[in-house]
Amino acid sequence: MLNKILNLIVVLLLFTVMFIYIDDSIRVWSGKDQPNEISVETLANGAGGIFTDYIFSFELLSLLLIAALIGALYIAKKEVF
Repeated sequence: MLNKILNLIVVLLLFTVMFIYIDDSIRVWSGKDQPNEISVETLANGAGGIFTDYIFSFELLSLLLIAALIGALYIAKKEVF
């Protein structure tokens, strides 16, 4: 029982550290920095947008993820006799 509680505390501390490190909103809430305004139009149509420069990589990644999903389903499938 003590082992499970210790594991829970370690996981919660790691999650908290990762969340604080990744989440940049603490600086914004304290007023030290203004958030960046990014619109969908900027991402889609702007210079170097995701749908202009990286469309081939995006499509290739989607095919790879679909293949991985199908492979995981095939491996996890139970044999029914």
